[in-house]
Amino acid sequence: MQYFVKIAKSFSILLLLALTQVIANTNMSSSIIVVANEAHAATTSYSSNSDSSNATITKIQSINNNPPSLPAAPPAIIHRNTRAPTAIGGPTLNDPNLKVEQIINTGLKRTTSMAFLGPNDILVLGKETGKVHRILNGKILPEPLLDVNVASEAERGLLGIAIAKYEGNSNTQNGNTNANTRHVFLYYTQSGGGKDGDDEPKVSPAGTATTTDTANSTSPNTRNSGVDSVSPAGNRLYRYDLDLDNNNKLTNPKLLLNLPASPPPGREGTEKNHNGGKVLIGPDNNVYVGIGDVGGHRGRAENNPNGIAPDGTGGILRITQDGQIVANPPLGNDTIPLALYYAYGMRNTFGMDFDPITGNLWDTENGNTFGDEINLVHPGFNSGWSQVAGIWEAESKPGPAIGADTNNPPKYLVTFGGKGAYRAPELAALQTIAPTAIKFLNSGKLGKQYENTIFMGDVDFGNLYNFKLNENRTGLVLDGPLADKIANNIQDLKEGGVVLGQGFGVITDIQVGPYDGYLYILTLNGRIYRIIPSSSSS
Repeated sequence: MQYFVKIAKSFSILLLLALTQVIANTNMSSSIIVVANEAHAATTSYSSNSDSSNATITKIQSINNNPPSLPAAPPAIIHRNTRAPTAIGGPTLNDPNLKVEQIINTGLKRTTSMAFLGPNDILVLGKETGKVHRILNGKILPEPLLDVNVASEAERGLLGIAIAKYEGNSNTQNGNTNANTRHVFLYYTQSGGGKDGDDEPKVSPAGTATTTDTANSTSPNTRNSGVDSVSPAGNRLYRYDLDLDNNNKLTNPKLLLNLPASPPPGREGTEKNHNGGKVLIGPDNNVYVGIGDVGGHRGRAENNPNGIAPDGTGGILRITQDGQIVANPPLGNDTIPLALYYAYGMRNTFGMDFDPITGNLWDTENGNTFGDEINLVHPGFNSGWSQVAGIWEAESKPGPAIGADTNNPPKYLVTFGGKGAYRAPELAALQTIAPTAIKFLNSGKLGKQYENTIFMGDVDFGNLYNFKLNENRTGLVLDGPLADKIANNIQDLKEGGVVLGQGFGVITDIQVGPYDGYLYILTLNGRIYRIIPSSSSS
């Protein structure tokens, strides 16, 4: 059971997974641990009234199992795909004015994220090895910059990276006093026993995938259940230093966030997925981390009015680069980790990015067998999970469309005293495509029609999508079968004109080259592609 207390804002914020957990001394920078305050019993029941002692939770009245009648359920789902392979001839684009070229086949397996360090200088993460690789001028360096021990079953592993921007000739912000030292932020599921993959189940479950969730995972590891041989230490966000003058290593780890990495009590040995992993540095210079419900947590952050207090799962968290609380947190600053939440009510996210024009945050979210989403994420955003998936009531199959109207949200969501606000998705997919990375192209190098538009990848079909935004940039321009903001199947997406390319395989990250303005795409099987104008030479 998890416990938390509030500490002074001037200290680094860490989340402890259990009362007995101790963070190992591994030559890290010193850090402050947040420990126990009050035990809460977890429950998924909505059948009784809730009068929480937590003043930030709206009082829920007349909760029952018979909500008002709502529109009929959507049409039946066609089928559910598995991970898309890379096309034999390589990926192709549907715009003759653009072409795709392979920058490198790294030979690495299960690559999850990348970040630019300089011109033709990219850092790439290995999910199951815990290694941070450097690719310089199209070649991978023989030695990794870092090798950490990761729990790697299902969607656990080395998952996210962000590099602080270099500012001028000297950068003294956030503790960085060396002009040639960069802060690098890594998010990963840290091994509990000091060995890669030591969370392998004690007894392998029969068959391959034991739950339907794994088919939409970016991980090829199908062992999504079974009791861990060694429980993970946590899903953790670290800040490292990279001194470009003196070495080629990531050093001086500072632990900023320690988040749950195991299913909640009562679900031990079930799912090991929904760990999120995307890390961003926002226009406010703060660090944003996306995390899912981590194997089925059902607290108030997942819209269970009778559940435990927010525990660092099911949302987008925000901290300073030094690990402090950001001023004026949208859901209130009287409890930890509630003050870390920028958004909540999320099943899982593999993609986030900020609009370069408005500064608004957007994300992608994965449904189970239905209900993928693209969302505009304002501070305090509630995505609706575990009551809503897409726009539909979250059941084993799509329920009524209870979440289609932002102005008429579902009645039983947790609002944290009115500070949290539900917003309907800008696009909801009935047939899952498992959306992954999302990126704004803040460059005109591919043509004016693509400048400041959204690019998105997926797991199931290996497609690259492109979405234009409306005039005030609060929604997507959707035509044809997508005009109602619903994609019933992959054919709707094709006919709606948003599929730009295909054949990529599982796309895990999309970035804009800060030095050339082109679009770079990372796939799970270790390939990096670049999209350039057809007229350009490679």
